[in-house]
Amino acid sequence: MLRAQAADVQVADAPATPATATADTNASTTTSADATSTNSTGAGSTTSTDPARVLPTIKVTSNAAADPQNPQGPGVGYVATRTKTATKTDSDLLTNPQSVSVVTRQQMDDLGAQTVDQALRYTVGVNTQDGTDVRFDQIYGRGFPLDSYLDGLHLYQSPRFATPRIDPYFLDRMEVLHGPASVLYGQGSPGGLVNYVSKLPLAVPYHEVVMQIGNHNNYQLGFDFSGPVDKDGTVLYRVTGLGRTSDTQVGDIQDQRIAIQPSVTIRPDRNTTFTLQGSFQRDPNGGLFNPVPSSGTLFHNPNGKFSPDQYLGDPNRDGMHRTQYWFGYQFDHAFNDVFSVSQNVRYLHIDENYYQTSVNGPAFLPDQATMPMWANVDHEHFSQFEVDTHGQAKFATGPVEHTVLLGLDYQRDILGDSTGGGVVGNVNLFNPDFSALPTIPASTRLDYALSTVGVYAQDQMRLLKHWVLTLGMREDWVGTNLTQRSPTLASGSHANDHAFTYRAALAYEFDSGIAPYVSYAKSFQPLTGLAFGNVPFAPTRGKQVEVGVRYQPKGFDGFFSLAAYNLTQENVTVPDPAHPGFSVQTGEVRSRGIEAEAHANVTESLKLIASYAYVDQNITSSTIPATLGNRQPITPRTTASAWADYTLHRGPLRNLGFGAGVRYVSESAGDVFNSFEVPARVLVDVGAHYDIEKWRLALNVNNLFNREYISYCTASVICYWGATRTVLGTALYQW
Repeated sequence: MLRAQAADVQVADAPATPATATADTNASTTTSADATSTNSTGAGSTTSTDPARVLPTIKVTSNAAADPQNPQGPGVGYVATRTKTATKTDSDLLTNPQSVSVVTRQQMDDLGAQTVDQALRYTVGVNTQDGTDVRFDQIYGRGFPLDSYLDGLHLYQSPRFATPRIDPYFLDRMEVLHGPASVLYGQGSPGGLVNYVSKLPLAVPYHEVVMQIGNHNNYQLGFDFSGPVDKDGTVLYRVTGLGRTSDTQVGDIQDQRIAIQPSVTIRPDRNTTFTLQGSFQRDPNGGLFNPVPSSGTLFHNPNGKFSPDQYLGDPNRDGMHRTQYWFGYQFDHAFNDVFSVSQNVRYLHIDENYYQTSVNGPAFLPDQATMPMWANVDHEHFSQFEVDTHGQAKFATGPVEHTVLLGLDYQRDILGDSTGGGVVGNVNLFNPDFSALPTIPASTRLDYALSTVGVYAQDQMRLLKHWVLTLGMREDWVGTNLTQRSPTLASGSHANDHAFTYRAALAYEFDSGIAPYVSYAKSFQPLTGLAFGNVPFAPTRGKQVEVGVRYQPKGFDGFFSLAAYNLTQENVTVPDPAHPGFSVQTGEVRSRGIEAEAHANVTESLKLIASYAYVDQNITSSTIPATLGNRQPITPRTTASAWADYTLHRGPLRNLGFGAGVRYVSESAGDVFNSFEVPARVLVDVGAHYDIEKWRLALNVNNLFNREYISYCTASVICYWGATRTVLGTALYQW
């Protein structure tokens, strides 16, 4: 818990963003009139003397940080220098034990991001499905799926389809922690996690209404209101909401949403903060997936070619309808300058009804036009309760400064699903008629429960002001139950697992702002299902060695990082050669790579992002000899991107800005046999914005040249189109 410090922030109404007001989410305010105002950007300042464009001077007294780099705030421009995701403490990115990439609020706004996938497009080492599937976020890092967290609590992906979805409009930032994170977060992917950080109540009055319209009949209206309830700033509030109705590039797939997220912060004294949070979200049409065959997309088919706007399912029966709500709190209290305690609690519930028909393989029938069709139905109810409590102590032992963290967390997930699925017939995909296909009934009941308890400890030690040693360890106990009942079958599995994970890292911070580091981290991830003989699967295990260097220059506002890693996942399930239809855990996947990333507010006018990643991911152990040494599908070997935004601050065109970006994605393997490749592509995005009075007008065009491409494949008949050109116009009014 940090002490009260003061900072004077003067806010101009244009160009205005929430970042101006959210330098500190725990602040009290006083106001005085002033005809001159300054908009802090972290790279410089702009001064306006036009009385029609000036708000009153706002003095912010901070209880969280003397600078605007609050680790739970929106960042400054494209740069964030502090984080809580990597250590669960307010820590400096420069000496963090593992690579962390931060997507600021300004970056999301400038990119015109309406989904998490879009917001992460320029993040190093991250690749997304980048298409029309908006059922849930599909994010990969270092070759593995990334886990999702909201405010440090797990958004568990259920074994079926009822997966939580978070809209980026409700967030101040996104943070990607690269590599194993079990030492603080328990079970998880070896690739890492993405943590979504919610907008929290502000001590400075802030009001925003935003209207957006785009192609594919995309219409969205949002609002964001915040400020103090009482004159002393003891109670703060924030209410954020949006409504959206949209088609996608596939006319039969829709994306509709209405959502609201209120929160209230109570600060009875300078050492205590209690924030109540809640959210309700209804998706009347929550999207569908649309797998397509490689024949007719990547390769020639004598019957013709499929287009990116074609749906290869039954549009009259298919649909997904989702209702999601959650509520909880964040509590922080400092007992004194040494000891503090924090607790995060959340309950989440999802009701989802889903019906889908899709192509089924392994290939076309001999006419190269007809393919079997699969249908599945799901009526799901998913509930999740989580609590994470940790205490922190800051003290010194001789020349060593310690930040010690001790924590206990608990998670309980329950899923009930009335489901059914199977092949329902054959359809000529070049002249489809789905009317003869039967409707699959929900004939099977699936129940799943997971309980986890974890105890963790961490010590961040700074020696002689330059050396930073981070040591952490954790013990987890996980219990899973899975039962399945149908008219002809009843089965179940139960497993109790425990795992010990740890992390060690060493960094050295030079006075110049350069900090080399090395780290070692482990992870584990429980699996559902049984091997032959009703033996439960053991958790997969991950381990990573990472070395790198970071640079935070003194002369301007920027952050640069370079990392190399060697990451291995063990206990991967592969087919059991002795017992067909079963699996054994003798598989292993190794991922090696290099990542380089730059975020900079170069001047008051120029902001930029750049990244490069190389991933060499191979199957190093398998019971299928034909896959040994092969690349895993989905992940491209090389990705590179750059985005720059330039705003004019003088002359007749002042407050007019332009943005442009390019994304390169190399080829990727089409299946585990590496029998074909998904081609590389280069995509161009552009944007423009203009601030006038209290308005901000913006236009974003993604995939400017309307490149048609397959995003990725997992088999010869399971490929997915990438996003074609999207156009989005925004009108935002702030006061």
